[in-house]
Amino acid sequence: MAHLEEKLQQDIDRIRDKVREMADLALWGLEDSVKTLTTGDTKLGYAAIMRDSRIDDLEGLIDGLCMEFIVRHIPVAAHLRFVHSVGKICSELERVGDYAESMNRLSILLGGSRPPLLLPMFERLAGVAMEMIRQAVRSFLDEDLELAVETTKLDVRADLLHYDIYRALQAQIPANSDDLERLFTLLSIANRYERVADQACNICDEVQYIVTGEVTKHRLLTDVQILFVSSANSCHSLMAGRIGRAVARAHFEFCAADIAPSPPDPMALEFLAKKGIPASASVPKTLAEIGDLSHFKAVVAIGEEAFKALPKVGFKTVVLEWHIADPTHPTAGQTAEQAYTQAFDQLLERIQGLIRSLHGTVVDQIRGESK
Repeated sequence: MAHLEEKLQQDIDRIRDKVREMADLALWGLEDSVKTLTTGDTKLGYAAIMRDSRIDDLEGLIDGLCMEFIVRHIPVAAHLRFVHSVGKICSELERVGDYAESMNRLSILLGGSRPPLLLPMFERLAGVAMEMIRQAVRSFLDEDLELAVETTKLDVRADLLHYDIYRALQAQIPANSDDLERLFTLLSIANRYERVADQACNICDEVQYIVTGEVTKHRLLTDVQILFVSSANSCHSLMAGRIGRAVARAHFEFCAADIAPSPPDPMALEFLAKKGIPASASVPKTLAEIGDLSHFKAVVAIGEEAFKALPKVGFKTVVLEWHIADPTHPTAGQTAEQAYTQAFDQLLERIQGLIRSLHGTVVDQIRGESK
């Protein structure tokens, strides 16, 4: 029995060593991509491109070792989770190698057209991405759950740095097609560094599965936050926020804001109360009080005025513009009750569609149905 356990551990160590080698090559390619970008040293870039084939070879080799491990040891529990996750981790590292190769090619294509003021931003983003890969691989080799969790938290910093680069590139006005091509090339490089950070998070997810047996990838760890914004002196955001809370399942958080300070519409409060939806009479927050909108999954501007007032948001926030009837200004021949009912029904339909698109199902607690 001792001999079998010793052989099992030797095979595990062999697999780990090959994963380490694969990770070292991927990181080497990333490091060279930064140097190629910042210095224009094409020799480094071409060398990194040539080394990518070794990363591909290692992926195939490790896959074969894992198959041999399964046949030889018939693993269960933690050992089965280990060999299962190694394949996924290698796939992530192979993708990192592909990104490194691509970034080296793009950096070579830039030639001498490198914006010196932006290069430090690229270095910071690349530094975070590479540190995440190093820590993710270390957490796998040591089965360090705490390090894996801490590494995933760095992804927020990578996202912010990526967005800063995007805004900086967006501010530049290309004078000709060559300038436009340069901007697209730089944005493509930034996108790949941000994706490297995402690959590191995926590796950390696999480490958590190996150690705990829990599948954390794609698991909703925090509530999906949705912000409704309406123009001043309208009741759209108030009604939308309350309707959302009434029809959504768990894991959703709805916030409401106006573009300027305004007291809540008393008729809207009365109408919602009739529908059995409690609403606070406190003054809604303004956009300025909400501050950074990047943590919202979706920002819904109700009306053109609200849409134009929105600040720029990051890539991961969806911005929508809805046009809903304004019940505070009924049309000719329309009673106040009819105006609020029309706005309510329109908001309910739109919000149910939004929740369904994000979650798949929606419970209408107002009408008592599941859709």
